[in-house]
Amino acid sequence: MVPNTIALIAADDSEATRPGWWDRLFRHWPSYAGPPRLDLVTADELLTDPKALSSLKRWDAAVLAPAKDPADTSLYRALDLLQQHNVPALMLVRGEVSRLSGFHPGHVIVQPVETAAEAVASAVFALAQRQTMVKGLEQNLRMAHSFQGETAAEIDRLHQELLLAARVQRDFLPKHMPVVDGLESAVLFRPAGFVSGDTYDVCRLDEYHVGFFLADAMGHGVPAALMTLYISGSLPRKEIDAGGYRLVPPAESLKRLNAELHASVAGPARFATAVCGLIDTRTGLITLACAGHPPPLRVSRHGVRPVEVSGMLLGVVEDFDYQQVTIRLEEDELLMVHSDGIETAFSSRRLGDGVGGSVSSATRMNAQSYMAPLAAMRRGASLESLHTAMERFASTLDAQAGSFHQDDDLTVLGFQTTSRREPLRGVSGGASAAGAQGASGQGTAGLYAG
Repeated sequence: MVPNTIALIAADDSEATRPGWWDRLFRHWPSYAGPPRLDLVTADELLTDPKALSSLKRWDAAVLAPAKDPADTSLYRALDLLQQHNVPALMLVRGEVSRLSGFHPGHVIVQPVETAAEAVASAVFALAQRQTMVKGLEQNLRMAHSFQGETAAEIDRLHQELLLAARVQRDFLPKHMPVVDGLESAVLFRPAGFVSGDTYDVCRLDEYHVGFFLADAMGHGVPAALMTLYISGSLPRKEIDAGGYRLVPPAESLKRLNAELHASVAGPARFATAVCGLIDTRTGLITLACAGHPPPLRVSRHGVRPVEVSGMLLGVVEDFDYQQVTIRLEEDELLMVHSDGIETAFSSRRLGDGVGGSVSSATRMNAQSYMAPLAAMRRGASLESLHTAMERFASTLDAQAGSFHQDDDLTVLGFQTTSRREPLRGVSGGASAAGAQGASGQGTAGLYAG
């Protein structure tokens, strides 16, 4: 056990300054603790001598002996100084003890000078042992404050980096939707955090064609956001050579992007889903290809129906031929392309209807829960324009419980075409059966009336 250091403080005129006066107090010090180290100082030395003042930090307890002159206040000023440095003290007084019982409560023990030496030694030993633990706690607290400051600084640094990452990601997204005769487009983009695992683009490829894509990288946060930047820069849509240019069909774009992602060494982070499309604003024809993504949806007065197009998740198989379909929207019909965050936003579990249910039942409910708000985009005032319809959908989303603490990134692209100049027959590249059905507007497979 480390010996305690005890300060013995007396007034200049006190008999306690004489040699041997203190021996009686520590004759009963516990033998297992070893004799304490004693620092004998006068009250005036403690108050005026810097060397004596510097000793305060090593004291475990202090004993103050009474002065002969009752008017001497040096001991009381010394007691204040001890309290400021959190040094516990035992004060011996002459006369009535009760008048000093309220002096520095919790910090000083007041006893008559006639108190038995054994009792004084026991009290001072207890104070010293407590102070050892207090010093340990103070050291731990200083370390905790130091770590807290470092942690707060690190959190601030990470916060600034995430803000910068979010700004960079936003810079790679379209600043505005292209303005093209025959086409109206709009977007709803809501990351779940600082950065998003969703990315999209809508751009004019030439005078009559607009290309678009929406991709959802696997995972969340910074890794997924970095993958979206790679996808945005790697998706081929237009090839230019000396003889002119060629618009890359959506299926070919996904095939080539898939090969690049498969060749990367990013592990599971390379996986992503995507929808790629090409719109001919002269005819209103929309060519679509899909890679493991929720199918695009056609929203009309009659309800919502999916475009039957599918394909393998990007980055899984090295060489995959993606399906491609061509459709043409009916009058006042919208094409909605969305990420799977929309399903989470309108899920029954978020609304409190599916708590405790199985995953499969919750998934089935999800399909119904977000189809209804989509179907409402073609009713009432929402018929005025695509932007009005998107604003109504955003308001419905805001009304959901917890919509401002969403579980997944959410992106919705909306398109409305107005050109009807050419019939569907003779479309270059043809269309699959599902695409032909969608283009003609006949059939109601997968229709949700809402």
